[in-house]
Amino acid sequence: MKEEIKDNAAEEVEALVNDNIRREKSNLHKYIDEFFDMLTLYDDNKSQKSNTQYKHDYKGLLKATIDVFLEFESQYTANEVYENFLMIYQITPEDKSEVDEDSPKSLISEPNTLLNLVDLMKKYEEMTGDLINRQRDHFIHSVNVFVLGLAIYAKNENYRVIFRDYILENEFYKKYYKTPDMEFSHEEFLYRWGIASLFHDIGYPFEIIGKQIDKVIEDGINTISVNYDIDAHVDYRDFNEFNAIVKIPPYDYADSFRSRYDETKVLDLFKPTDIMAHKISRDFEFDKVQFKRLIKHLGGFIKYMNDKGFVDHGYFSAILVLNSYGKLIQQYAKKDKDFFFYPIVDSATAILLHNYYNKTLQSELFNLGKMDPSASPISYLLIFCDELQEWNRRPYGVLDKKRNHVNDFDVEIDDEKIIVRYILKNGSMGLGFEEMKDEFINKVLDVRKIFPAKLSILPKVELDNIQRDSLSEDIRTPDVLMRNIEKLAVEINEQYNQTSGADEKVTYAEKKARFDELNSDLKMSNIRQAKSIPKKLSLIGCEIAHKTEDEMADADDVDTKVQKIINEKYGEGLTADDIDEEIIEETSKIVRILKFNKKDIYDLAIYEHDEWWDEKLGKGWIYGKQKVLEEKISPCLKEWKYLRDKDRQYDIDAIKNIPRILDNLGLKIIRSRFKALTYKMNQFYEYGKLDSNSSGELEFKNLDNNIQFSNFKQANQLIDILKEKGYEFVSLEDPREAVVSFDYDEIEHFAKREHESWYKLKLNINEVSSKNFVEWDNLDRKVKHKNRETIRHLPEMCSDEYVGLKIVRSE
Repeated sequence: MKEEIKDNAAEEVEALVNDNIRREKSNLHKYIDEFFDMLTLYDDNKSQKSNTQYKHDYKGLLKATIDVFLEFESQYTANEVYENFLMIYQITPEDKSEVDEDSPKSLISEPNTLLNLVDLMKKYEEMTGDLINRQRDHFIHSVNVFVLGLAIYAKNENYRVIFRDYILENEFYKKYYKTPDMEFSHEEFLYRWGIASLFHDIGYPFEIIGKQIDKVIEDGINTISVNYDIDAHVDYRDFNEFNAIVKIPPYDYADSFRSRYDETKVLDLFKPTDIMAHKISRDFEFDKVQFKRLIKHLGGFIKYMNDKGFVDHGYFSAILVLNSYGKLIQQYAKKDKDFFFYPIVDSATAILLHNYYNKTLQSELFNLGKMDPSASPISYLLIFCDELQEWNRRPYGVLDKKRNHVNDFDVEIDDEKIIVRYILKNGSMGLGFEEMKDEFINKVLDVRKIFPAKLSILPKVELDNIQRDSLSEDIRTPDVLMRNIEKLAVEINEQYNQTSGADEKVTYAEKKARFDELNSDLKMSNIRQAKSIPKKLSLIGCEIAHKTEDEMADADDVDTKVQKIINEKYGEGLTADDIDEEIIEETSKIVRILKFNKKDIYDLAIYEHDEWWDEKLGKGWIYGKQKVLEEKISPCLKEWKYLRDKDRQYDIDAIKNIPRILDNLGLKIIRSRFKALTYKMNQFYEYGKLDSNSSGELEFKNLDNNIQFSNFKQANQLIDILKEKGYEFVSLEDPREAVVSFDYDEIEHFAKREHESWYKLKLNINEVSSKNFVEWDNLDRKVKHKNRETIRHLPEMCSDEYVGLKIVRSE
């Protein structure tokens, strides 16, 4: 899209932006304000009481994220909600509120598997929509469900009381979130509801696969003859392998829970369906016969779905959530295991019940009536909000694209009633749409327990364009803990205020404000930039590390160090801006980057501009020749090559500030360990041996740029190649035992796979002239031997002092 946007492209960009929902201040905004007014976060409170320089405001960050989403619904702003919620509540080896000085290795977090699954769901929907009949967005949908639930909680005291009582009446779980006064905290709802609502559809790809088979039969086989009567389904021969939480020593995570409930002695508490069966039986007061029937039914639900001809994505979503959190809870033994068996299981069971309650528990198998909110408050609210959320749901399926859709909505909520107005911009939803929706909700839920007056669903049709594709496509997995993102964002704002100086472009006071005084839009812009720093550094082969004790004690800041080195090397009178080369500090065998070279600054500045551009488009900004803040118009929404020099300077300054920002936070920039490994691999490949006195960097930099590029790509691809045999790269500080050698079959496999990845890379970039551009079986024998020897010595290269890695068996 960007390649087509030039100075005269204002109308085109505006048309793209208008496909998403931009809202004026609505009732929903006000209800969200009320929710956050009543909310206190445990980590914020703990941080405020500490003596550390940086005080958390996770509540403010989450609210800013939701505010921006409500103002402009798009995949970009929805992604920010997913990311920031998970980063705030990410399970890590240490308490999230601990400061870095007490947790020196905590800069990088565990990969977030749930966010990866959300990404997978989004991609499946986008890529397979034309291959199925009925399919709508579930990515933005889930965020809207989350927000609607917060609004109902804020405005309806009936529900708040029911939820609070449900938590307090559990005699075994007393570690729910509490306020500073040790009273029940609304954060307990935020956490349980966030997990349930944001991830209730992550299993949707399982349902998509089944729909694709049906479409193939409809479009293909039935064109031969309509007399073909084929009932197809997906079978899972090893489903019990999936329906199982990974077991990690000492295998005691369920012992305390089992001791409280006699009936669990016959259950496998590493089996998600058994765990949820127990939860449902207690919430809905099943007798022994019903309990046994439920265990059997959930355990055999795959066959039941196949026999009935449907796929329940909620079933798969719930298991994925339990598998993910079950592993994390076991990995981090200091975490109370009750955290899994109460809040997480509650949320996962709600995910299961959002379809299972209506389709199964209300069927003749169990004959349950309307769900009472006191039985399972999170389940109740998820069914309610999931059914009501119809607005801004992009159609993907062939038939769904032909239907009219709800473009927006407004809502009125109080203790007596809820009135939902669906706004359609082109046509109607069809005869009886609102009546059918009202009938379904009232059949499944006892609505009057929450809203004694009634639920009202009212359509409102407006003539306008049907929404088109959302602008922002990508979702990123958070690799840095939120506390560090927050610190980086604060420092980025500080550096911006300093480097922007009295520039004419800074025309309004908020640009010069402290981070906590910024509006939501600017605050989230700083957060975006902070989250991008590790990726930017990775692009130039660098990474972040904590400064050593000696470096922390050094009185010179990074700017002073740079100037001293320039004075010593080039003479006095020059500044950093006069030097194109990289400025480094070498201690032991670790190279610290104090200043980027001119090329890297320029390349990263372009990357920063592109990210800023995506951010602005994602938030509803459009191109215009004059900047109009109130209308979100900017003349800088165009390619880098069309920017004025003074506009480019903002991106250049942002990159130049990175070493200073990290230095102020007790961090530093060092050569990436994978970049160092690339140097060593090249050294060994060229000379047949390793030099312990040389990093290999100088020889590497003498290679042609295209060879350097392909070598970097190959080294990074080794991460995935080694995973195929159950290995992974980790730092030397990792407690696991290092792998010192591979067997013959492994060496052959890795060498072949490494050549295959090189072959594909060369093919993709159209560099096919090399004599080695042949498949593995046709490769010269001597080249094969060199490839094998490089793999054979890979553990040795990793352990080199210049690299600082080791290879271990994956857990």
